[in-house]
Amino acid sequence: MKNTITARMTIPNHIFLEQGGLSYLQSQINIISKDLQQEYGYNHIEYLDHKLEDSHMVTADSDHLVFVITFGVE
Repeated sequence: MKNTITARMTIPNHIFLEQGGLSYLQSQINIISKDLQQEYGYNHIEYLDHKLEDSHMVTADSDHLVFVITFGVE
């Protein structure tokens, strides 16, 4: 049975910029995917989407970006 799960990631702005922006984000998404597979034993994990959280200014200070990452898992 396929389910959808989300992960929330907070990245300091300076690290995001210094480490290559979206390529850094993608590398972190890959790490989360591998960690989810190891911890929960999913047979299949598919990255679906990431979004900058709309309320990131409320949930984090102005020095951080907050992303919500969506995966399809089985």
